[in-house]
Amino acid sequence: MDENCYVVEEKDRVTIIDPGWGVSSEFFPLVGNKQVRVLLTHGHADHIFDLDKIISDEIVIHELDRNMLIDPEKSLLNIFGKEALLIEEAKIRTTEILDGLWKCFHTPGHTEGSCCFLYDEKHLFSGDTVFSNSIGRTDLPGGNKIEMERSIQQLRRLFYELPNLRVLPGHGPEATAQDILRENPFFR
Repeated sequence: MDENCYVVEEKDRVTIIDPGWGVSSEFFPLVGNKQVRVLLTHGHADHIFDLDKIISDEIVIHELDRNMLIDPEKSLLNIFGKEALLIEEAKIRTTEILDGLWKCFHTPGHTEGSCCFLYDEKHLFSGDTVFSNSIGRTDLPGGNKIEMERSIQQLRRLFYELPNLRVLPGHGPEATAQDILRENPFFR
């Protein structure tokens, strides 16, 4: 399955967003002595599949999707023959408050705990909330069409504030906020 994983190298930390298929610590030689933080936009299998292969100091997921890390039916890991992820409970943080240049926006709809992560007011990691020409499905476990519509309204306001924002989705190509406002039928 085609899923976008992103890596942001900061001064003292490397942040990995949505470690899906084929991702492990060996792919991140830049880590060195830096802390490793994983941000999860939501808890579906294609975004967390290789999470347990990454040696990280912290894992951030919204409280409403936390149970997806331990319940293979809710995360859909069971469809791919994978059981619950083996993750140290102490590493999991469930908060919408991030530090430094990072902000978290709770954008339910695709799942109850779907989030978008804004970095440096220039990059939005949107997971499966918004794609360049579409939005995430609402017919999977935890999906809700009404919540998705509210999340789109929230993001529309952000996109008007930051038209040059790079939107980096969980699947497919990136786009700018102004491109999405102009071309994505769900944002017109």
